[in-house]
Amino acid sequence: MIADALRPPPLLDPTRARYKDWLHLNVFDHVSGVAGLFNGSLHGAPEDDRSCVIGAALVHHPAQGWAGQAHVSAYAGAALGVSSVALPSMAIVVEPQGMVRVSATMPRDALSAQIVARPTSEPLNVEHPLPFGDGWIAWRAVPSLSVDGAITLGTHGVPLALASAYHDHNWGRWRWGDDIGWEWGVFASSEGGPVFVVSRTTDRAHTSRHPAQLTLITTDDRRLRRLYFGAQVELGTSGRFEQRLHRVPGALAALHENARRVHLPDRVAIAASDGWSRVELAFVPRAGAQLIASEPTHRGYSFINELVGSFTARWSEVGQEHEARGLGVFEWVC
Repeated sequence: MIADALRPPPLLDPTRARYKDWLHLNVFDHVSGVAGLFNGSLHGAPEDDRSCVIGAALVHHPAQGWAGQAHVSAYAGAALGVSSVALPSMAIVVEPQGMVRVSATMPRDALSAQIVARPTSEPLNVEHPLPFGDGWIAWRAVPSLSVDGAITLGTHGVPLALASAYHDHNWGRWRWGDDIGWEWGVFASSEGGPVFVVSRTTDRAHTSRHPAQLTLITTDDRRLRRLYFGAQVELGTSGRFEQRLHRVPGALAALHENARRVHLPDRVAIAASDGWSRVELAFVPRAGAQLIASEPTHRGYSFINELVGSFTARWSEVGQEHEARGLGVFEWVC
């Protein structure tokens, strides 16, 4: 596995102010139903005192609800490595062999975590810049990782020996608050089944959507990987998610009460076919969180909405029919 690294802008880059970079891990415990989202991100030119680092750790338990928070710091208050982002409350480290380590210590928000995730699939690379509003975005993902460690919610410990994880790294140049958005989801099957990753960029209102991409990764000895592009993929959303969102950071959430009622779907349906194989997947969210991202050097805000829930899928391969079910997260940015 090729080593990954953060992508800070060159000194003479005229778009340095729009620099974005983040490391991300999703954890799915198929025993308890717990879904965890961990993210360390950089926003703005490193030398600008207005630029910021955000460390977010959010975990949803089906019975206990949400725990965790997003903490914002200046660059000077963070420890940044070649492929790591660390704040006092949360750290994410990607090691050269691809192992991902996450720690979170948020006693006021009823959350602590110590997680080690090891790749069980090869990376998915989309490292060439893709148009994104007036800027661009690129990314790299490891769809499937095994997990060791535990999450503690209040006094309740959740062991992760049977959990699975997804990791990605995203970077680019854009401003939060511009006419940008995306729809992205990862759906991890229980009992070592396949992982499905879907993505497409949109405008902020989600009325103009670029072609979608769906990736199917199996975690058995066949190492099957199928990629579906453009007209091969139908990504549909319907209904309206009515449950109250867990909104972070708290101060920014209080300033943006109008975003509390953003229109989010209560069902996601995906169909893909390349003539040889076909996938049908349905995702139903059970809870939602909203991370408010502010542009540090320009007035603007975007809203990263995370829906966690369960999915069912059917897919055919070489005349054989397969079924899967598990946990997933669907991200709607506006």
